[in-house]
Amino acid sequence: MTEELAGVPVRDIGPAAIRPVPAPAFRAGRATNAWAGPETTALAFGHPEVDAATGGLRRGALHDISPAGAPDMASATGFALACAGLLLAAAGRDGLWLWVRAEMAGREAGEPYGPGLAAFGLDPSRLIAVTARDTTDVLRAAEEGLAARAFAAVLIEPFGDDRHLDLTACRRLSLIADNGRSTGILLRTGGVPGPTSAVTRWRVAAAPSRGGGRHPGNPVFAADLARNRLGPVGMWTMEWRSDEQSFRAPRGGFQAEGPGPLAIPLSGRLAAASGDRSPRSAGSAAVVPFRGR
Repeated sequence: MTEELAGVPVRDIGPAAIRPVPAPAFRAGRATNAWAGPETTALAFGHPEVDAATGGLRRGALHDISPAGAPDMASATGFALACAGLLLAAAGRDGLWLWVRAEMAGREAGEPYGPGLAAFGLDPSRLIAVTARDTTDVLRAAEEGLAARAFAAVLIEPFGDDRHLDLTACRRLSLIADNGRSTGILLRTGGVPGPTSAVTRWRVAAAPSRGGGRHPGNPVFAADLARNRLGPVGMWTMEWRSDEQSFRAPRGGFQAEGPGPLAIPLSGRLAAASGDRSPRSAGSAAVVPFRGR
């Protein structure tokens, strides 16, 4: 059975599968579900220390999120989706969200999965998905989406290092978001983060998750706030509570110490020794040199 996202088979999402929005209304910012939130308001993350440092997730601004390393692309995407979920929840039942992706990003990371989006508070039926050929088209579509004031969140996902995604491009996105009272989330995957004018810049890695019983636990992120125009920077371990649709400090969890791997205890006992080995004890083993034939 083929999974569907907003009524469209996931494998078919692309330029021809975009839910239509009247172009004049889109460009003029008069779409039916126009987002009209206050320019300077912010939404609480739910993590006390993060909220104290940032004042919350600022709306009407651009936020920059990138993986701490190549293995952390999925974690950075999850963190970005969680932020979009906070924004969509604040927009009410009629809110929409826009995801503009480079075609290569979809090929590398896969297409969106409806139940996974729902775990971050994102209703697939309220998503408008745009697949663009390259960074230039991604930026063009993102600017239109931010200027439209029709979306609670605009997730912008180029791919790789590209000269078009420079400081000037980021400043354009920031100004449009500020003037249009829209919130942009720039998700940088597959490349080295470049200069940015975003209000916040996050570097995100995976962190240990505590499961309950036989099922996996909530997503946990080692979040490094490397840039904060409104306050201090810092590093925190942030757990996304799917049942509460909010971030929390992990209960008895581990604290992020940097973007590298975290040293964590084993989840259970060591595996038993193989039964087809010699019965002699480990202490009787000896190191002998290799001998040529």
